[in-house]
Amino acid sequence: MASYETVTISGKEYGEEDILREQDEYIKLECVDLCFALNILINDESALVRAAVARKKVGHEMLVNDSNWRVRATVAKYCDDEKLLDALINDENEYVRFIVVKRGYALKHFVNDQDEEIASIARHSLQNQQTV
Repeated sequence: MASYETVTISGKEYGEEDILREQDEYIKLECVDLCFALNILINDESALVRAAVARKKVGHEMLVNDSNWRVRATVAKYCDDEKLLDALINDENEYVRFIVVKRGYALKHFVNDQDEEIASIARHSLQNQQTV
């Protein structure tokens, strides 16, 4: 089934099929900003575009396993699904784990994290929870 929705950017009209073929990353980012073709742009080759989609809280179930740590970190920051956050608590990238612990999620899990800063944040946050 064809989609007849379009968006106009810089005087040019784009449909979803046009966005698939578009090479200009800025056009794609503008589409994300306008919430246009997000389900297509989840699979874009640009990590910047995929991260922008994640900021719109779309496609987290796919993007949680993205090969780019910046995309996973964006999911960690904007995701509210506990199952997906659980998938990120053991992420290989310390910044992704840092985002999760800064959100106060699964603090007990991070108390013995291999990254001392993450472990320290978890211990401090747990201590603050106990004194409140």
